[in-house]
Amino acid sequence: MSDWSPADLLPGIYAGALCGLLAAALRRWFDRVPGWALGAFALLPCLLFGGALFGGKVLLPLDNLRGHVPFRQLPPAQPHGNLLQGDLIELVTPSLAGAWQALGNGRWPLWNSRVGAGMPLLADPQAQALQPLALLAMPLGPLRAPGVIAALRVWLALVFTFLFLRLQRLGEGPALAGSFAFGLGGFLLLWVGWPLANSGALLPMVLYALVRCERRGGRRDALLLTLGLVALLLGGHPESVLFVLLVALAFVLALARGRPSGRRLPLLGGAGLAALLSAAAAAPALLPAVDYLPQSLRAARLHDQAREGTRAPDQNELAQRLLQVAAPNAYGNSRFAFYWGASNSNEDASGFVGTATLLAALLAVMSGLRGGRVRLPQEGLMLVVAGLCLALLARPPGVPQLLDALVPGLGESRRLLLPLGFSVAYLGACTLERLRRGETGRWQPAAAAAALAAVVVWGYLAHPDPADPARLEIFRFGWLRWQLRFLAAAALLFLGAGGPAREARRSGAVSPWRAAATFGVAALIAAELLLVHGPANPPMPRRLAFPSPPPLQFLAARLGGDRIAALGRALPPNLASLYGLADARVYNPMAPAAYAALTAPITAGWWGELPLFGAPADPLYRRLGVRFLLTGAGEPLPPPWTRVLGDPSGWLWEEREVWPRFFLTSRRDGRPQGPPLEGLAAEDDAVSLRVRPPGSESISDGERAGSRAAGAPSGERWLAGSLLQDGGWLLLAGGRPSPTGVTGGCLLAAPLPPATLRLDLLYRPRGFIAGLLLAALATAAAAALWLSPPRRPTAAAKRPSR
Repeated sequence: MSDWSPADLLPGIYAGALCGLLAAALRRWFDRVPGWALGAFALLPCLLFGGALFGGKVLLPLDNLRGHVPFRQLPPAQPHGNLLQGDLIELVTPSLAGAWQALGNGRWPLWNSRVGAGMPLLADPQAQALQPLALLAMPLGPLRAPGVIAALRVWLALVFTFLFLRLQRLGEGPALAGSFAFGLGGFLLLWVGWPLANSGALLPMVLYALVRCERRGGRRDALLLTLGLVALLLGGHPESVLFVLLVALAFVLALARGRPSGRRLPLLGGAGLAALLSAAAAAPALLPAVDYLPQSLRAARLHDQAREGTRAPDQNELAQRLLQVAAPNAYGNSRFAFYWGASNSNEDASGFVGTATLLAALLAVMSGLRGGRVRLPQEGLMLVVAGLCLALLARPPGVPQLLDALVPGLGESRRLLLPLGFSVAYLGACTLERLRRGETGRWQPAAAAAALAAVVVWGYLAHPDPADPARLEIFRFGWLRWQLRFLAAAALLFLGAGGPAREARRSGAVSPWRAAATFGVAALIAAELLLVHGPANPPMPRRLAFPSPPPLQFLAARLGGDRIAALGRALPPNLASLYGLADARVYNPMAPAAYAALTAPITAGWWGELPLFGAPADPLYRRLGVRFLLTGAGEPLPPPWTRVLGDPSGWLWEEREVWPRFFLTSRRDGRPQGPPLEGLAAEDDAVSLRVRPPGSESISDGERAGSRAAGAPSGERWLAGSLLQDGGWLLLAGGRPSPTGVTGGCLLAAPLPPATLRLDLLYRPRGFIAGLLLAALATAAAAALWLSPPRRPTAAAKRPSR
């Protein structure tokens, strides 16, 4: 804390102000959140992210940088960073920073010129270029913003789950328990830094707005639903957005089914209109994404997986996919570097919402199996959702293939844990409401607790690490004891407050003891989830916030308009953009598949979805304009690379004869000819170049040898370079549109008309202009439909006073 300053309070104050404004708006126009609940919902983000909100720390896994050249000499942090969160500094933060830089300069965030040969920014959903929660944190910059965004996501999930459950006629204790179970559950807290957490945070808001529309049907309710759907569609993770939309669709159909036939059409029509307007409002980002995503590396890999087919899991794989809904640490934990489950502990344990919640949800299932009457709204629907999610996660024969045929990759999806976690939290809240009303049996909780305890004990004892059964034994057995303690405490509360209460039901009164028991279960849920999921997001000291070791200082001073690359796992690709450097590598599942194919000769392997460059003698580096290569200290490179920096943190190698970013060539040759093109202006999405007339000037000795030639190219002139053409780049030659093509499979090339002296390249992704028009029309329609017109003064008001 020696480097702490009062300015470090700013993220917490800013997040508190935003939450306070939203709470005031809810109280003024929708439903009031009790003061004690607001206090609890404000305290929990402070407990989780207080170091980043008030302590001057950074909610990014900066300690992970020590695994890469040139950061290996950095001192470690205590606690260590979460190894699973590398994406937050290697992908999420660089993309956000690129979008914010464009918006800060008054431009649309259309193109990212600092990764690979460039790639779309607005059309990349993971960049969250127009995501409202990310835009709210934009004034704080990329270091302080992650803590604010995480706090907003958790706070929104807590508040709107509580309001939603209250609107479903549940008491305050059950609603609080349900909000803790979902808002502090695995999906939100384990993925809180990723775009898919937006979907989890906004799911309760969308459902709350739907219930408001069904109950009241006011203009404000329809506007709230539209705003929630817009934020959801801009959430940044198409797969989780799809699941939220499916849950919302099922919910609105269930609401309509419960209404008289004459009142169903207005509800369905209003919800459909809100969905249509929200899609139109989000169209500037949605339409370019729909056009671009089929070109991405992720789409290509999903297509290959679907073509290979999906096999049914065996018994061990089935346990790996389902067990961690009840026993999150049964297979170790990736946070501690050892994990032997299906994927990683974020993927597999994100459906855990608390042992007490599972006990309550199991009681709801038992009530349904006994044929008991479902008295609470949409409880039957949530039983169906939970059962369907579990069945799909089990991947029964034929179902994954069917899902992959509808949406590639859906058959392997682990994002089903989002609707599963929400439905379990809802079912648990419904059971607590029955407990509060005195409608639960006396001994059913004991039977359910015994069954759940058997699953938890089996999960931890029967699944040690196959390679070393003693590995993480203390950690796993410790969590077994903790879960059994929470389970025993919840079962005692159920047993003590359960049993028939005919007198209370007749009078309509609620026993204070039973009401207190529901709050006790809520406290158990919050305590356990904070204990199990809280350590997944350790804040890091600010001294690790993207330091500049000597190789990066050297590159910042000398790179100019060229590119860099690094061999192996040195310097994560997108991280270079935070230093203002252009890297020829791309780490992004949305990277262009054609560019991955182009760079295949120099890609020595893959670390997940991170390309590992090698083959330094390959001339493709020169073609891509890579002037510097970064390696670990002591790693030699062959000619034509010359070492220009030999620092213990990393060695830098230079090749001077690289091709320029843009050049003139002939159709047959394809190599740079004539003098380099002079830039008049350059932005990420707009480049202006001046073409010298043939023979007008000689080439100076300072110009690169790769561009030296006696005069300009003879015959037909072509513009070429190392710029990705995904179909969005437009060429104006002398102010007139000119056709473009590609060379090398994906790089821009275009014939130039004679006597062209100026070239303008503009990036306008397909669908962007149409999306802007749709967004303008949607905004105008929403304003006309739902905003109150100004009040006209009455005759009495017009009469002058005496």
